[in-house]
Amino acid sequence: MKQLILFFSIVIFFSTSLEAQENKESTISNILKLRKKANNIDLPINERFTYARQAINKSKDYGKDSTILESNRVLSWLFIVSGKYDSLYRINKENLKLSKRINDSVKIAYANNNLGFYFAVLNKNDSAYSYYSKARKLYNILDKRKNEVDVIINMTSIQESERDYMGAEVNAIKGIELSKTLPISDANNYNLWSFNNLIGIVSSKVNRFDKSIEYHNKALEYANKLRDKEYNVVKDFSAMNIGLAYRRKKDYDKAIKILSEIDNLEELKREDPSTYASIISNIPYCKFLKKDYNFLEVEKDLKSAYRFSIDEEIEVEQSVIASFLSEVYLDQNQMDSAKKYADIAYNKAYRADENQAILDALILKSKAEFGEDSKKYLYEHIRLNDSLILKERTVRNKFARIEFETDEILQEKEQISRQRQWLIFTTVGLIGVLFFLYIIKTQREKNKELQLQKQQQEANEEIYKLMLSQQEKIDEARSVEKNRISQEIHDGILGRLFGARLSLDSLNLVKTDEAISKRSNYISELKNIEDDIRKVSHELNSDFVNQSGYYDMVKTLIETQMTAYNIDYSFQADSNINWDSLDNKIKIHVYRILQETMQNIYKHAKATKVDIAFYLEKNKLTLEIADNGLGFDQSKTKNGIGLKNITDRLKEINGILNLNSQSNQGTSVVITVPNIQTN
Repeated sequence: MKQLILFFSIVIFFSTSLEAQENKESTISNILKLRKKANNIDLPINERFTYARQAINKSKDYGKDSTILESNRVLSWLFIVSGKYDSLYRINKENLKLSKRINDSVKIAYANNNLGFYFAVLNKNDSAYSYYSKARKLYNILDKRKNEVDVIINMTSIQESERDYMGAEVNAIKGIELSKTLPISDANNYNLWSFNNLIGIVSSKVNRFDKSIEYHNKALEYANKLRDKEYNVVKDFSAMNIGLAYRRKKDYDKAIKILSEIDNLEELKREDPSTYASIISNIPYCKFLKKDYNFLEVEKDLKSAYRFSIDEEIEVEQSVIASFLSEVYLDQNQMDSAKKYADIAYNKAYRADENQAILDALILKSKAEFGEDSKKYLYEHIRLNDSLILKERTVRNKFARIEFETDEILQEKEQISRQRQWLIFTTVGLIGVLFFLYIIKTQREKNKELQLQKQQQEANEEIYKLMLSQQEKIDEARSVEKNRISQEIHDGILGRLFGARLSLDSLNLVKTDEAISKRSNYISELKNIEDDIRKVSHELNSDFVNQSGYYDMVKTLIETQMTAYNIDYSFQADSNINWDSLDNKIKIHVYRILQETMQNIYKHAKATKVDIAFYLEKNKLTLEIADNGLGFDQSKTKNGIGLKNITDRLKEINGILNLNSQSNQGTSVVITVPNIQTN
C-alpha cells in the first residue's frame, strides 16, 4: 500500500513539473512572437508599438530581468526609429538598471549608447559624450569593435562641433585603426570615409591645409569603394571638401578646377542642397579671390547661389554666400551693398549658431563701417574669438576629464569585483563555521522556540477571530443602513413620483395642444427622474467597489453602456496600475465620472466612436475619454449639471479636469488624480 502511494506521488510530481515547464515555454514563445511582430518593418508603427508593449507586459509577468530587458530594448529601438525621443530616456534608464542588476556588460553598453544618443539629439553634448564614453570603454573591454567604431564616430562628431579639434582627431585616428581590423563592407568603408573626412575638416580649421587635402583624398578613396547608390553624394562631398581646402590654401586655380569637375550637380541639388549651394557659390568666389575676375559674372553667380539657399531654407549657406557677396562689393567700393550683405551674413550666422561665420561677418561689418561703428565690430570680433578660444580649452579639458573619470570608474569596478570574490570566499568559510555553531545552539533551544511559536500561533488565531467578528458587524451594519436607504427611496420617493405621474396622466385628458405638449414634457421628465432614482437605489444596494476586481468592473461598465448606446469604442489600461492599492474613495469617484461622461456622450455628442484609456505616470492616475461627436464651442456653452457633478467629485479627490472641445470636431476629457500611492 505504501509503495502504491509513493508511486502516485511521484507521478503527480512529475506531471506537475512537466505542466509548469510547458507553461513556461509557452510564455517565452509568445514573448518571442510579439517581439518579432514589433520588429516587423512591414507593419504600421502603431501596431509595432502595441506588440512591443505586450511583450514587455508578458515579460514582467514572467518575472525574469533578462527577458524584461530584451523586450524593453525592442521598444527602445521603436522610440528611436519613430523619433519619439521623449520616451527614450526613461526606457534606457530602466534598461541600464536591469543590466547592472544581472551584470550584463553588453546590455549596459547598449543602454549607455542609447542614452548618449538621446542627449545628443537634445544638444546636451556633455551628457551625450559621457554616456558614449562609458559605452565605448565597455565595447573595448568586450572586444566588440564594430560597436566601438560606431560610438567613436558619434564622439568625434560632438568634439568637432564643440571645437575640440585635437581630441576629435585623436579619436578619429583610433577609429580608423579599429575599422581597418573589421571585414570589408559598405558600412565599414563608410565609417573609414567618415573618420578621414573629419580629420580633413578639422585640419583645415586649424590651417593645416596639406594635411586636410591628404585626408580628404583618403576619404575620397573610400567613397569610391562604396557600392550602394545611397552613398553617391558622399563622393561629391569629398571632392567639394578637397576644392575648399585648396581655396583656403590660396591655390584658386586648383580649387576652381576640382569644383568645376563635379558633374553630379543635379542629383546633389535634389539629395544634398547644402553641398550643391556650397559648390556653386565657391566657384565664383574663387574667381573673385584671384582678383582677375568679371564683376558682373561673379555677382550674378553668387546671387543665383544665394537665391537657391533661400529657396531651400539653408541658413548656414545663406550666411556664407552673403559674406562672399559682401567681400565682392567691398572690393568694388559699393559700401551700401557690402554693409547690407554683411548684416545678412551676421544675422543668418547668429540664428544658425555658427560661430566661425559670425566672426567672419563681424570682420566684414567692421570693414563696411567707419569710425566708432567699425571699432565696435572689431572689438566684438576680438571678444567673441577670445571667448571661443577659452571655450575650446575648457571643452578639451572637460572631454579629457570625462575619459579619465570613465577609466577610473571601470578600474574601480574591476577592483571591487576582485574584492568581492575574496569576500565571497571568506564569507563562505565563516558561514561554514557559524553553521555548525548554529546547529548546536539551535538544537538546545528548539523545544523552547517551538513552545513560543505555539503560543504565538494561538494568540494570532484569537486576534484573527476577533477581527473577523468585528468585520462581520461592520458589514452587517453597513448593509442594513444601505438597504434602509434603498427601501426609503424605492418605497417612498418613487411611490410619490409615480402618483404624481398618474395625476398628470389624468390631467392630460384636456385636449388643447399646448396643454398636452406641456404635460407630456412634465411626464417625460418625471419618468427620467424615476429611472435615475431607481438606478441610484440599485447601486446603493450593492457594494460595487468590493464585489469584484475594479478593473473588470470598469471594463464591464464600458462594454455594457457602449453596447447599449450602439457606439464603437476602444479601452486600454496601463498594466503598471495596481488597482487593489487605490483608495476606495478614488475608485468610486473615477467610476462615477466615467459613467457620467459616457452618458453625456450618448445624450449630447451623437458620437460613433469613443476611445477610453487609463494610464499611470509619476504617481498620477489619468483617465482620458475622447469621442468623435458634435463637440461644442466652450466659449459659448455654459457648464451643465453633469459637468458640475464631475467637478465636485474631482474636488473630493484633488483631481484635475482638462476639457477640450470644438464644434464638429469631437470632445476630449482628461481626468488626472495626483499622488496615487501604489504597491
